[in-house]
Amino acid sequence: MNGLDLINKANKFISYAGIVIAVIMFSYLLPFTFTEIHGLYSIPSASYLYFPVKMNFTLSYFILALSLVLIILSFLPLMFKNNISEGFDGENNKYYYSFFSIYIAILIFSSMIMELIDPSITVSVVSTYKFGVQNFIYATGSVFQVIILEFMPVTVLTIVYLISTKNLKLSSLLHPYKYVKDVMFVFIIITAAISVFITHFNIYESILLYINTLILSYVYIRFGFLRSINMSFVSSIIELTLVFFSSDILSTVLTLFLFLWAFLGFYTVIIYYSEKSKNVNKTEEKTEEELKEEKNNEILSRIKKTNPDKLWIRSACPNCSNIEFKVNDDYSLQCTRCGELIAKDAYGPYNIAINNNYVYNRNKRA
Repeated sequence: MNGLDLINKANKFISYAGIVIAVIMFSYLLPFTFTEIHGLYSIPSASYLYFPVKMNFTLSYFILALSLVLIILSFLPLMFKNNISEGFDGENNKYYYSFFSIYIAILIFSSMIMELIDPSITVSVVSTYKFGVQNFIYATGSVFQVIILEFMPVTVLTIVYLISTKNLKLSSLLHPYKYVKDVMFVFIIITAAISVFITHFNIYESILLYINTLILSYVYIRFGFLRSINMSFVSSIIELTLVFFSSDILSTVLTLFLFLWAFLGFYTVIIYYSEKSKNVNKTEEKTEEELKEEKNNEILSRIKKTNPDKLWIRSACPNCSNIEFKVNDDYSLQCTRCGELIAKDAYGPYNIAINNNYVYNRNKRA
């Protein structure tokens, strides 16, 4: 087991511990939320729902119910591995927790810097409300931040980009990462700027919101919508837990836990770049013949996974790696998955790989 696999397991363990803490705290305060929900009516909704609306009995319960549904759904990928979306992809489960640790590290580090610059930023008006009301604000605020500040702008940008590249379809919306990864950082920078523009917070809160939006937007694109809600909810409720136990020994224990979590996040970054550097060095050490053989084996492995009846052309789409094509009148190829057009003479590497493998196996048998 290499260093990256080991740190992934450690991140998963500590992330599960953080999730358990958040769920227990939220569940404990939920009965108080129901009895104290009327205290929300005098609080500006724009401060936690990110849009102005007059709160009343019906609306507050609707918002709470919607948030509860999305929060529960955000935990389903922990139990299921069906590839419904990026958030349910089993392979993403492994790396999601490492990024969760990095997220906690960035939040703690940026908050500490802001506290040194302006200590008053740690004093939140929310902390003056009853804990049932605080539970509502932290929980629903974490959900609606993702919906209003991340999901809506990123989705609009993604749809526009997919239309421009002629890749707009349900599968590309459910799995946007591989279609928009080349422009992903442009998307999240624009999204973070929009979040600051529409909230009108002070300079320090705007900086923290900008950083938070950058990360959650990346999580939405890379790991899925439910993952971003899960991360936002858990970090928000842990913040509430610190407030709840502010004068208790448990506050010290929880603080130490968060610093351990943050340390794992920073250590993950170090391990990741260390492993990446090793892989680069290994690649540079390989001969041209070894690299060619690896490429051939990669192509052949994809061919073997494809139904022979569907293997029309021995080629791979440069956009999505699909190997099923429609042959046009001019003998150009059109990918059946993403619509990418390929010139008629562009499938030579596939044929060469197959022929090389055939010759190699024939000589080996001889």
